[in-house]
Amino acid sequence: MPWVVGGWLSLVASVAFLMREMSGEVALAYALLALAVMAYVAVAMTVEVRGRRSPVMMSLALEPEARRTDWRRAVAKSLLAIVLAGVAAIGIGVAFAVAMPLGVHDRIVIGGVLVPVLWGGGMAWTLADAKLARATIILLGVSAASYGIAFLPKVLM
Repeated sequence: MPWVVGGWLSLVASVAFLMREMSGEVALAYALLALAVMAYVAVAMTVEVRGRRSPVMMSLALEPEARRTDWRRAVAKSLLAIVLAGVAAIGIGVAFAVAMPLGVHDRIVIGGVLVPVLWGGGMAWTLADAKLARATIILLGVSAASYGIAFLPKVLM
């Protein structure tokens, strides 16, 4: 546990150092690049080379967990994936465009680029999740939090 805390603290300190030495946008880009490279290194360090499998084992796909499949569940999943994931993604994009400490143009562009990426991720996650209630609660919570971040400070002022 101390190693994990020390690692996160060193990460925060290095990003703070980069922010002090460079402009915010450049430092953020370098910090994200460094995190991505370290993630690739961590994955590469844990690669395990195994022997060849038999052709029968390679052709078997993992089965999804058993769940009901009827038209009502399909419609509910589609509405969750399309509508509620879209609402959550737009909320996060707007919250980013309103609340981040960047220039106005940078916030708007990054917030706009985030929306389709988050929408696609939310749709994939919602369709892959077996429990509709969990997906609904999480998407509603993310939507409420993001719209609260975006619009509540303006309402309170």
